[in-house]
Amino acid sequence: MQRGAKPVMNGAVVIIRDRIAAVGPSDRIIKHYPKHRLHRFENAVLMPGLVNIHTHLELPPLLDAVRAPAFPDWVLNLVKAKKALTADDYASATAQNIKTLIRSGTTTIGEICTHGASPELLKRSGLRAVVFHEMISMDPPSLVPHLQSLAFRSPSGLVHDGISPHAPYTVSEIMLLRIREISRKKDLRLAMHVAESKDEIHLLQGKKSGFEKLYRAAGWDPAWAPFADTPVQYLHRLRLLNKNFLAVHAVQVTDRDIRLIRKTRASVAHCPRSNSQTGVGKMSLRKFLDAGIIVGLGTDSLASSPSLNLWDEMRYAYRVHRRDGVSALAIFTLATTGGAAALGTGKETGSLEPGKRADIIAVRLPKKKSGDPYSDLLRETESCIMSVVNGKIIWTEPAFTIHGPR
Repeated sequence: MQRGAKPVMNGAVVIIRDRIAAVGPSDRIIKHYPKHRLHRFENAVLMPGLVNIHTHLELPPLLDAVRAPAFPDWVLNLVKAKKALTADDYASATAQNIKTLIRSGTTTIGEICTHGASPELLKRSGLRAVVFHEMISMDPPSLVPHLQSLAFRSPSGLVHDGISPHAPYTVSEIMLLRIREISRKKDLRLAMHVAESKDEIHLLQGKKSGFEKLYRAAGWDPAWAPFADTPVQYLHRLRLLNKNFLAVHAVQVTDRDIRLIRKTRASVAHCPRSNSQTGVGKMSLRKFLDAGIIVGLGTDSLASSPSLNLWDEMRYAYRVHRRDGVSALAIFTLATTGGAAALGTGKETGSLEPGKRADIIAVRLPKKKSGDPYSDLLRETESCIMSVVNGKIIWTEPAFTIHGPR
């Protein structure tokens, strides 16, 4: 499958080192590359690797343990549940979650690192990733020295660094301004939970919200909460929104917010199952797409989602948004080219095009055909049978046989 093109029947992809050299009908490709090693796949689809734009790999399955009737209570339950976890628990969860990502066909992720376990394990995994180091503190001066001491790596290899100020209501303005300065100086991407719940809106508007309990538990003064009509307008006022900014969730947004996101060229991470499980509402995906905003798809964590399988997320997204005219192809775009663009790798990954990095997966050909191959794949696909990242095979299903090489 190529970006902007109909699926190629009996197609082939040529990989030279870490890049795609050619894509097209297999008879033509084989003729032009007669000396290349040939792998044949029967009853399979070759497609771009999936991009899971928002994860918290360090968290184990906590969904049932932290369920709550309101979002602020879910946050407090998660904070309490994490007090019982150890560094080994975070490392073990990360390792297991990476296996799930690889086997289900994800080749690139946007990871929020809170406990330090995920960067090294991701470097060993062979996955492509942007690791956003999370910052949480409303105490104005507390994290500035820590932020200054972080040695953010220059972009190299498959794993790049970014920063994740957690949310507008959990990071002080002075910290956000310092983060803005560092991110621009080092050209780092930012990811932030933004406009996730109505309680967040109420807090910033000076109204009663459920987050008063969170502030008391953290020992924060409620007067430290920022004041603004919306979180998006607050971040725009601080000049944080730009092409390197990823707004995660963006459920409770106004039409003005959407215009600001479009104007500043910020991107959005859509996590529909997490939004449903935490009860924050349904994101207006169609409005974002109609506005021309870059949107990617994320599973979020196992504290707010039943799985890290992006096929599950894609299926759910299609079911929720198809009534609004969002097609199966559009969902595939979110999970591939959209996600890659939102993480800043769109020129290198996200589609099968000559010159791009060879991030490719093979999945089984759907048994039932409706005439729409994208909806057929959404209906039947659970995992991949092969995964290639940067030209290297990192996974093949044990029972699957690649015919060849020639």
